[in-house]
Amino acid sequence: MLRDVAQLDIRMLFAFDALITELSVTRAAERLGLTQQGLSGQLARMREAFGDPLFVRDGAGMSPTPRAEVLHPLVQQALASLDTLVHGPAFDVNALEGVITLAATDYAMQLLLPNLLQMLHSEAPGVKLAVRPVNSATLSADMRERVIDLALAVPQFISTGFHSVELFPEIYVGAVRHDHPLASEAMTLDAFCAFPHVLVSPNRGDFQGPTDEALAKHGRKRDVALVVPSFSVVGAILEATDLIAVLPRRLVLQSRRKLHVFAPPVSV
Repeated sequence: MLRDVAQLDIRMLFAFDALITELSVTRAAERLGLTQQGLSGQLARMREAFGDPLFVRDGAGMSPTPRAEVLHPLVQQALASLDTLVHGPAFDVNALEGVITLAATDYAMQLLLPNLLQMLHSEAPGVKLAVRPVNSATLSADMRERVIDLALAVPQFISTGFHSVELFPEIYVGAVRHDHPLASEAMTLDAFCAFPHVLVSPNRGDFQGPTDEALAKHGRKRDVALVVPSFSVVGAILEATDLIAVLPRRLVLQSRRKLHVFAPPVSV
């Protein structure tokens, strides 16, 4: 009798399944890609392990013993479990239920959230989203502690050690209202620095951003007159003022605001 699972060889299970299905050493060996001698050796090991003949001669074929009949569904279950172990359980997104807590930048909320919600409604109707703003200071810790399940953010916000996928690259463009004094002429570095700017700083309200770092390399500064926490308000501010903004290109292109878009005079 089989006294310890360590005595069990997985190949024995496959051999048993083939034999009880085919009831022929020849056909079972062909099914497994073995020689008849090799399969006979497996059968001998099975008989020893289970303390039962398992299969007996019956004319030109074989018949399972009562013990083999009892083992058959158990062996099938074991093989199915091993297959699941190797390939993973079937993933049915339609059957998913629960809440996913998503941290997203203002940019990601505007650009990605509408389409993401449409896809979830269609493909995973049982999933709900709880969206939180990204806090760059605590994001990595929140993800390690599973307070946040998924983050949509720029790479600089997340420390190393997390699995990540780049969705797409992004570039910055300059934007002013469509009838701005600078809208009808080429944007020079002097003109760019002469007019006041609005800067988006979600967390700290900084008056320094990537554009200022780029200008500093050329020994120049701009006048940041306004700092706001969200991209969503910038379009309305630009339409009502002479302010300049440097914004992600995709956000500007999807905006319905009447804005003049230009390439910044420095690479941001």
